[in-house]
Amino acid sequence: MMENLEELQQLNKELENIFEYSFEGILLTDAEANILKLNKVSASFMGLSREEALTKNIKKLEEEGFFSPSAVVKVIEKGHPIEIIQKGINGRYVYARAKPIYDDQGNMIRVISFTRDLTEIMALRQLVEEMEDELNQYKRNVHHESNIEGIISRSEEMKKTLYQVRKIATINSDVLLLGETGVGKSEIAKVIHQLSDRKEQPFYIINCATLPESLIEVELFGYTGGMFTGGNPDGKKGIFEIANGGTLFLDEIGELPIHLQARLLHVLQEKQFRPVGTLTQLDIDVRVISATNQDLKKSVEEGTFRRDLYHRLNIFPITIPPLKDRKEDIMVLTHRFLEQHNKTYNKQVRLSPKVLETFLSYEWEGNVRELRNLIERLVVIVDDPIVKMQDLPEHMQTIVHPKKDMTLPEILNQVEKNIITEMYEEEGSSYKVAERLGISQSAASRKIKKYI
Repeated sequence: MMENLEELQQLNKELENIFEYSFEGILLTDAEANILKLNKVSASFMGLSREEALTKNIKKLEEEGFFSPSAVVKVIEKGHPIEIIQKGINGRYVYARAKPIYDDQGNMIRVISFTRDLTEIMALRQLVEEMEDELNQYKRNVHHESNIEGIISRSEEMKKTLYQVRKIATINSDVLLLGETGVGKSEIAKVIHQLSDRKEQPFYIINCATLPESLIEVELFGYTGGMFTGGNPDGKKGIFEIANGGTLFLDEIGELPIHLQARLLHVLQEKQFRPVGTLTQLDIDVRVISATNQDLKKSVEEGTFRRDLYHRLNIFPITIPPLKDRKEDIMVLTHRFLEQHNKTYNKQVRLSPKVLETFLSYEWEGNVRELRNLIERLVVIVDDPIVKMQDLPEHMQTIVHPKKDMTLPEILNQVEKNIITEMYEEEGSSYKVAERLGISQSAASRKIKKYI
């Protein structure tokens, strides 16, 4: 008899140890949700000591926000086992399983529940979901066709650029756009404005290369009345004042005279400017987007561009790749421009497969602008519904018929030399050569010096 009692005591002790040291929380209540027994794991989930918990009722604890929802309460209400996720007052999540215990007459007398901590698993799941969202967003922006505010692209290079545009547009900082002539810097500047919180405010463009040096200062900063003979007696507002609250696009920033670069730096840093003829500083809120096709770092070394202004502009640079480095975009842009110009001129012009092949092999030194201008010219001047090879400019017809014994660099060099030499003999001016080829005058001038 004594041995049986000792064995029973030993068994109870072992069961108590199992109950206490279980990895899961174990809780026992009566049919009224009064806590009868629980281990430390279960008490810790409630944020109570075991002694405190043994004086509590689960329904009251749920009402007081110690956890929600309660598996025990749901079992009492529904009369069958329940499995749910509960959140505790300490911010931890548990997986709770509860089931009723009935006596021989079918009356519920107890509810037992088991809880397992899921906090780390839930946190990991949330982290994974956030990473998946970021990855999906990146894929949408980079690995699929991009189309923002009318700018479309299939090339990886341009998609990455457009991804940067989306990111930078929302932070309201000044931006520097870099790229060759004709790549679409002004279009990108407009997109940044349209994606920003300033989209309902003015957007203005100043080309620093087209204004006479004597007029740039008054165009930017304005002047007070009586400053100039023949000027407005009431003075004139500058573009910074007119664009207040909006966006100002300073194209060809590398052409800004060096004596005005210090004034621009002051505007960018202090958000203030002084009209010509006054000492009064005016406060402004203008986002400045600058653009250049020059190597500003080289200009700094040559002393034609201020180093401090260069570093101020170069905080958020975005480089727009040339069309020759994004061949995948040529067909997309070709069809877009063809559709636009056909609609404008009420025509139904199409390009032959050979012409499309030529477009893909051509270097497009004038970039997107050259492509757009050429397609418009073809739509206007070609009478047949299909544009053929003979309708293209001569230099484009030549490039697809190279000699078999020449390397690609030799072919390109010879074709370019023939074109530049022929056109310069006909036109006698780098400006007219540039106009015919759809490239900048500086590019035409460099080529003429190289080959003639």
